[in-house]
Amino acid sequence: MHTSSLTAAQTPAQPPAVSEEYTSLILRSQYRPFRYDERYFEQVVNSQYSILYIPISDNLYAVNQIGYSGVPNLFTFISTTSLERSGILMVQTQPFLNLKGSGVLVGFLDSGIDYTHPAFRKPDGTTRILGIWDQTDQSGRPPEGLSYGTEYTEAQINEALRSPDPLHIVPERDDDGHGTAAAGIACGTPDPGQDFTGAAPESSLLFVRLKPAKQYLLDYLLIPQGATAFQEDDLMLGVRYLMDTALRLQMPLVICITLGTNQGGHTGNTPLEEVLTAALSLAGTYVVAGTGNEVGMAHHFYGKLNAANESLDAELLVGEGTGGFAVEFWSDPLEFYSIGFVSPLGETIQPQYDGLISYRRFTFPLENTTIYVYYSTLEMQSGRQVAMIRFLDPTPGLWRLRIVNRSFVNGGFHLWLPITGLAPEGLSFVSPNPDTTLVTPSCAEPLISVSNYDAYNNTLYLRSGRGYTANGILKPDFASPGVSLTAPRPDGSYAYGSFTGSSAASALAAGSAALLAQWGMRYYPGRLLSAVELKTLFLRGAVRTNTNVYPNREWGYGTMNVYGVLQNLTR
Repeated sequence: MHTSSLTAAQTPAQPPAVSEEYTSLILRSQYRPFRYDERYFEQVVNSQYSILYIPISDNLYAVNQIGYSGVPNLFTFISTTSLERSGILMVQTQPFLNLKGSGVLVGFLDSGIDYTHPAFRKPDGTTRILGIWDQTDQSGRPPEGLSYGTEYTEAQINEALRSPDPLHIVPERDDDGHGTAAAGIACGTPDPGQDFTGAAPESSLLFVRLKPAKQYLLDYLLIPQGATAFQEDDLMLGVRYLMDTALRLQMPLVICITLGTNQGGHTGNTPLEEVLTAALSLAGTYVVAGTGNEVGMAHHFYGKLNAANESLDAELLVGEGTGGFAVEFWSDPLEFYSIGFVSPLGETIQPQYDGLISYRRFTFPLENTTIYVYYSTLEMQSGRQVAMIRFLDPTPGLWRLRIVNRSFVNGGFHLWLPITGLAPEGLSFVSPNPDTTLVTPSCAEPLISVSNYDAYNNTLYLRSGRGYTANGILKPDFASPGVSLTAPRPDGSYAYGSFTGSSAASALAAGSAALLAQWGMRYYPGRLLSAVELKTLFLRGAVRTNTNVYPNREWGYGTMNVYGVLQNLTR
């Protein structure tokens, strides 16, 4: 992994990654669209990717200027007796196994962590957190090779915990609570009085507090005011920090992903997914991601045409007061489509098709709506046709997106609205499809992708994201408990609360992965399991019923059972 930091002739007063005066371009290392000058700053992610920070005055931030994959996607939280059901307590307490995650790092990319909470301390009161990279804090030294934020070490955190005013020494907090809850479910120290334990209570923690997305990108993607959003490039660099630290400490690493987006083609090759996939090539690295909570939110449409020149209308409801939104269209690589529009007042834009790449602006004489459409018939990452459609000041009511096939192979296409939390209220498809509602980055095949079920009644969580991916990869891999899990709260009370959603399910599975990684190191001969081996162990141990055919779109290969994994190996 590269360790070079920002390079430029002159360094600005505020890091470009943080400054609203710079835009971010995700750049494949072998692809150089233009010559750099001294006003551009490059930050290396790995051998595949770099982030290029460009002065906003250069006006390089839109898909028609830098290509679809160059614009960072926006991610948000995938959240809204499980330990027993998943076999975790058995492997923790069974004398021969006694697996609690010792010697394994679990890394998080999230809203922050309340490091003072007892859930993240050892019995002697010292911290179990080996490092925190706070991207929002520019007061201290960033991690080696990175250009922004502040890194807090284990020694600094312990110094803060000994102080009567810990936040004066390490001003790290979690105003949202999402990161604290996820880390607690995965790794929390047992608290018998609260009937609480994390899945891997003796593992070590590593944390990246993500900075909020920049305003230019929120404006460009028409995200509602007040929404919580994080940039893809910050997640990519967060993965680099987790990897660099694990390599330095010579420890196996489980990366827990509790964020998601509906952007991308849902085929597993967005820049973040490729960075996570590349990380898995290093022995002892594992990635767990949740499939999200998008079922029932009416944010996915699937259309099927039967011949060339056939058309189909995708109907879209837009609520009152919607300032704007973006919708993405994706087709298979060998097909081409034209897209037109019919407004609530009946004004019509005929389906347009302008060749390899085009960018069009459409207005409606009787309405205040403007639609911007970016087409690419050969998206760089996937080879698929993509159209990013941005509605500005849309008229409330029923809109029709008229899709016409121009080159027929199988006639299938997908449309996705923004993920819940980044979509305006009242925005939905009239005839949504509940399948292929799993979020990015859970679409990447090598990752462990988990759906969410209620372990109390053994039913799938109502909104749990479903597979398969848009290119037919079998996802999810299995279902993990994620309903009403006990988790620490970051409100200073050192209390615990209930946590439900895909984030909870992925956190529990990540802690379980740490248990299996520990088992692999103890197994004779002890070694680091590969990502494929660890994933296969999960699949072999999954519980399957006689009422389902496996794998399937909801449960994958069954429900997680860590003890069942090890039972299977000894039969």
